Amino acid sequence: MAHHGGGGGGGSGTGFFQEDEILGKAYDARLMRRLLGYLRPYRGLVIVALVILLGLSFADVAPPIIAKFIIDNAIAPAVSGQIPPEEGFSRLVPFGALYIAVLLASSLFRYGQSMLASYVGQNAMFDLRVGLFKHLEGLSLGFFDRNPVGRLMTRITNDIDALTDMVTQGVVAIFGDVFVIAVIAVVLVILDWRLALVTFCSVPILVAMTAYFRRMMRESFRAIRIRLARVNAYLNENISGMAILQLFTREPRSFKDFDALNTDLLQANQGGIRAMALFIPSVNFTRAGTSAAIFIAASYWIVGGQLTIGTLLAFWQLVERFFAPIQDLSEKYNIMQAAMASSERVFRLMDTEPTIVDPPQPRELAHVRGEVRFDNVSFAYNEGDWVLRDVNFTISAGESVAIVGATGAGKTSIISLISRFYDVQKGRILLDGVDLRELRQMDVRRHVGVVLQDPFIF
Repeated sequence: MAHHGGGGGGGSGTGFFQEDEILGKAYDARLMRRLLGYLRPYRGLVIVALVILLGLSFADVAPPIIAKFIIDNAIAPAVSGQIPPEEGFSRLVPFGALYIAVLLASSLFRYGQSMLASYVGQNAMFDLRVGLFKHLEGLSLGFFDRNPVGRLMTRITNDIDALTDMVTQGVVAIFGDVFVIAVIAVVLVILDWRLALVTFCSVPILVAMTAYFRRMMRESFRAIRIRLARVNAYLNENISGMAILQLFTREPRSFKDFDALNTDLLQANQGGIRAMALFIPSVNFTRAGTSAAIFIAASYWIVGGQLTIGTLLAFWQLVERFFAPIQDLSEKYNIMQAAMASSERVFRLMDTEPTIVDPPQPRELAHVRGEVRFDNVSFAYNEGDWVLRDVNFTISAGESVAIVGATGAGKTSIISLISRFYDVQKGRILLDGVDLRELRQMDVRRHVGVVLQDPFIF
């Protein structure tokens, strides 16, 4: 009746490990569109967050401008004797009050933006996590035979956490950083177009550095996610089977294998750290070089009476603010790369279709008597590796039958086929004369009772 070949087990997880290595070129725009789709139910709050970010951008640009007027209209004239000290102080008071008011507004804007971004991001990723779990519940049992539980746990936990970081700290904040850069660029040109040109000379350098480190970070974060999933899968399988592990004294070998996986993860993390350790100092060095060039040029023009000290101070502070969002974007890019690597894997899982599906027009069984018939059934977990071949038998309604055989003979496979966890490759299985494939899975399993060897309480 049965051929020894696989019994109660499915395919191995080796193919899945290999598939994780063969992740092709990522389509960032496509992945981002799918991620942003989870923000659609909260688009009203997202719009409010963007408006707050615009206010925050203007509030961050205003203090250097106010400082320019404080120096040029109050402090410098009083020091040079152009106006009495009392008048200089009277001019200083409203500017100081305005400066404090702007800083207070900036703090309030920052608080509101942080709260809204966190609320929207957490809820959007809550929806994604629920959707992913619901999708997993609908997948066929053969999928779980091929995929380690620890790897699936990584999708729902680590990968979703990476996406949460992107939504709460990345997407909305990136819009704010880009707008701040644009506003500062315009203000720099208005203050002094010559110094603005000196500043903008650094932009091509920053673009080239970003393009170079982008490739490094992409591969680094992909490698980290792959190796983290391997570690999780290995831990889950070995801890779950600890009794067998200890029974066959496999602890040293298991430890050696885990040490190799852990070392691989360590090296992948070190690659990401090296990339960021190079990128951030490169941005800082470019900023320092730009500031030095500005001071050299500005000193020449100040001595010639073509530039005021207040303008130089405002320009210097704005340049610092100009580079701060760029460095912030590099950190956000760090988050984005981790999220892109995770989103590839999450949506790859979401796109997995179940192999066992209900028929478009299922038949109904008003009353189930319980007659089960195997009609020339052949079944294999893996193509060509037959577990059952040309099996024929009938179990009448109310009849008790015991299936006895060696390990791997196909006993568990028969029960799994009756429950329609798998479909047969040849032949058919009939319940009260109706092919199981013509019935809804839920209708079939409602009439199947199974007492498992391993308890699972839910």
